Amino acid sequence: MSDIAYYHNFVTSLVFTIVVETCVIFAILKGFLRNREVSSKRLLFAGIFVNFATVPYVWFIIPGVMSTSSANALIISEPVVFVIEAIFYWFVLEVDLKTALLLSLVANATSYFLGPLLRDAGLWIYW
Repeated sequence: MSDIAYYHNFVTSLVFTIVVETCVIFAILKGFLRNREVSSKRLLFAGIFVNFATVPYVWFIIPGVMSTSSANALIISEPVVFVIEAIFYWFVLEVDLKTALLLSLVANATSYFLGPLLRDAGLWIYW
């Protein structure tokens, strides 16, 4: 993991994940569910903080602890991140558990599948 390209890929993916997942939670809560109780400031904080807290685990901690590739670690890390982020949304955004699970599931699925789709279409590059 000492290859500088890996760290560049991490930073690019972190920024991508923050932007995508924050937009998703905004769209679901403010657009689809029309929740007026959760402030935009709190949503922005949640989208940024939760990804800064979980993405490094996916890229560095879990692959290191499991002594496996990042691809194999995703099988373990993505479900764990889904649960952790749902719990975070539940407490920080003060939404019900069902909504928190929905936010986490849709946000994670969107960022997980959108990245490879954009790369395959030639629309996303690592810097």
